[in-house]
Amino acid sequence: MVSTNERKARGWSLTLRLSVALAAGAFFVAVLLGFLGADRADSEAVRRDAQQDVQLAAALAARAAPLLDRGDLMRLSVLAAVARDQTGGRVLVLDRGGRVVLDTALMLGDRQLSLLTEQGFQRTTERADGVEVRETLAPVAFGGERIGEVRLQRDVARYALGFDFSWFGLVLLCSLSLVATAAIMGHHWSARVRSATDALIRLSAGEVGGVAGDAVEGELQDLGSALREMERGVQDGLQRVGDGYVAMALQLVGGLERARLVPPGHGERTAQLAGRLADRLQLLPADRSDLELACRLVDLGKAWVRPSILQKHSALTEIEQQSLQHHPVHAQQQLECVPALRRVARILRHQLERYDGNGSPDALRGDRIPLASRVLSIAASFDLLTTCAADRPLDWQSALQQMAAARGEVFDPWLLELFEEEIRREPPPADDARPVMIVPTGSLPWRHAEAEAAAVEPDDDGDVAVDELEVMLDERNPEDAS
Repeated sequence: MVSTNERKARGWSLTLRLSVALAAGAFFVAVLLGFLGADRADSEAVRRDAQQDVQLAAALAARAAPLLDRGDLMRLSVLAAVARDQTGGRVLVLDRGGRVVLDTALMLGDRQLSLLTEQGFQRTTERADGVEVRETLAPVAFGGERIGEVRLQRDVARYALGFDFSWFGLVLLCSLSLVATAAIMGHHWSARVRSATDALIRLSAGEVGGVAGDAVEGELQDLGSALREMERGVQDGLQRVGDGYVAMALQLVGGLERARLVPPGHGERTAQLAGRLADRLQLLPADRSDLELACRLVDLGKAWVRPSILQKHSALTEIEQQSLQHHPVHAQQQLECVPALRRVARILRHQLERYDGNGSPDALRGDRIPLASRVLSIAASFDLLTTCAADRPLDWQSALQQMAAARGEVFDPWLLELFEEEIRREPPPADDARPVMIVPTGSLPWRHAEAEAAAVEPDDDGDVAVDELEVMLDERNPEDAS
């Protein structure tokens, strides 16, 4: 057996090597931030100078306005000279026609320039000698009318600091403190692991005395058990949050049904129809569960649609149609905050997509639409046609015939064919007592030409008539009413 002293003499311990590596890394980071801090200080100084130029140009324009209005060039020259001496730059004053009235550099004279600003801005150019020049422009206004322009030109000063020792010292001190803390903790745990290793070596050599190793092993096992328990607790908490959110969403849908804002039982019937198609597709249990929940929450997003739209039995205007067609996005936004419901939220978001790519909200086409969303669209449309309609519910044969007319445009042809086979194999029972509700045309995932024509009724001027007063009253905060 190799003795402990011989093993220690082979090189530095793991804790010492880690401490040296971390200290070297901390020194490198401190040096890097020292240089970056110097560059940051330079940039901050340049930005501060630029802001001062903007303020100075604005103040100069305000003082020059009455002088320029009455043509007092003497006082205007004194004002420009003071600004030039203060900044060490060049001042130009232009009248309302763009003529140079005053140039402290005595170069432009009466040259004609173009007025460039109405609100003031700043730009940076480069002279032929490579020096950057910052030009600040400010309009000269008098009596609410722009009568000229002031331009302040100044070389961009660079405050080149080679190294920021304050940043270097602060970062190095913080980093070394963390390294010292890590070294102490590492030495503590390495001592325990080393004792456990020594105990295993002694046991392998047939020596007695592995009690310390058992204690360390128990500590490591306790740590692993605590982590596993924490993981189970987090998963259990997320599951409880998801279950509570689903229960609340189902209660919200139930409230909409009781208020007759959405068809009663539409979600449950859609889930049953989608389940029959899911059996044909042999979906995985997790996918089937998400599809079933999405079907039950198919009308969740309508809770964020104005009740006047949901209660309207006549044709919808274009704005009302768009508001109603946006309900899947509302449902997705409410569910995606819970990790366990994000797949359900994705199914609901794309329930109004069309197979030809003309749907909403993302205009997905063909197989780009999630499979569960295509199934949901077929099941929901069939239930709406057989229980709700603009005039009266259809029998299942007429509903299938109307959906077949939209094959390849609205619905997936293959899925629709499987659905027709399932319905014809086991037709839904005829029940005259089933709930019937007249719903807006936009509740269906597609609209016919005559429905689109009726949805927008132009007024005498050819514009779409929109009841803006109704929109304002419906969207008003209830607390404001009190």
